[in-house]
Parts: sequence; C-alpha cells; structure tokens
Amino acid sequence: MLRKIMLSGREIEYELEFKNVKNINLRVRTGGVIHVSANKRVDPEYVDQLFRIREAEILKMLERFETHEAEKVPVKVEDGSVVYLLGRPLTVKVEKASSNMVTIDGDDLIVYSAGNNTTAIINAWYDHQCKRVLPAYGHLMYERFKNYVSHEPDYSFKKMTSRWGSCNPRKFRMSINRELIKYDEKLIEFVFCHEYSHFIHQDHSPAFYNFMAGIMPDHRKRKEELKKAAKIISQM
Repeated sequence: MLRKIMLSGREIEYELEFKNVKNINLRVRTGGVIHVSANKRVDPEYVDQLFRIREAEILKMLERFETHEAEKVPVKVEDGSVVYLLGRPLTVKVEKASSNMVTIDGDDLIVYSAGNNTTAIINAWYDHQCKRVLPAYGHLMYERFKNYVSHEPDYSFKKMTSRWGSCNPRKFRMSINRELIKYDEKLIEFVFCHEYSHFIHQDHSPAFYNFMAGIMPDHRKRKEELKKAAKIISQM
C-alpha cells in the first residue's frame, strides 16, 4: 500500500508491504521510491511513527540518493546545443581560447574553452549564476513573508532529480534546485513562495494552499507552467 507522511515540510510517499519478516526493513529503490517491508501484525501508524523518529536519517538518505542520481548520467553539451537561462534559450557556440570563459552575445552562449570539457565549463557557469542570481529571488520573496517568519533562512542550491525545492523549518534552511536558473523568473518565484509557505504550514493541507494563494493568487497557474516548461527545457 502507498502511504504519505510529512517530514520537515516535505511530503514523503512510501510503499508499505506486509511480509513474513521479523524486522521493519526500509530501503530506497530505483526512482527514489522508499519501500518498507514489515510483518502483517505491524500497525501502519507505527511505521509512520518510525519515520518521524528516524526523520533526519531518512531525509539524509533521500538526499544522498538524489545527488547520486543527478550526477550519474550528465547530458553532454556541445557546439550547437541549446541551453536556457531564466527561460531564455541560448545556442552554444564553442571557441578555442587560452582560458575558460562564458559570455552571452545576443541569443548565443559563447563558451571559450582551453581544451576542457564544454559540459563542465557550462555547469561551472550555471553554478556561478545560481549563487549570483537565485538568492536575490529568495530575498524578494522574504520581503513578502517577513510578517510571517522570524528571519530570512539560509539558502543552498544543488541539483535535484525529483523536486524543485525543500525546506527545514526547524533549522530554518531552504534548498533550491539549481536547475531553476534555467526557468522563467515567475516560475522561480513560485518555487520560493511554495517553500516559504512551508515555514507556516508544514504540509499540503487546504490551509497551506489557502495561505499560499494569499501571497501568490496565481500559484496554481504557475505550477502548471512549470510542469510544461520542464518538458521543454532539457536537464543538464
């Protein structure tokens, strides 16, 4: 059976299978699905409680899995490839140079390469753009939430495979998928708004969505636009 539980503002879905086993066994399967096997005499509510007790361990395990999956099969970027920055498509143009550098010229992303891997150069450039640009969107969203939260959280940006962001209300931290740097500004705002709302409501209850609608009335529309954009913008 499928069950859901909230851990640090993140909705976790897991498969619960009853088997002839003595212990409760938990592991992450392909695709990031958490599978739990337990004796049929075990109450599902007890399994939920186990998740809460082992919350830090489970979230860390999922984070390790997602990081591994994100880095396992990188997409090769070469001359003529199309990449995105803030929703804008850019055509990659590779030029030989004495040192690595990336610049934008019109609709082209000029990659000056000293013989290094083009994908690695662009990934490093994306990392720089994340650190330079995305915190500003976080701060702007904080201005809309500062009457509801005590202070601005710590931000981190990393590649994720199955979510756009996550937050830890207890430690007041927020993690944002680095891939968002490729998306339109209003979609970046949507993700920050969603994660900030979890500092107030740590679930996906009607109260959570009602609160979010008060901050961003068109959040459902933006969510659908993000899904559509994700089908077009390639993952690096």
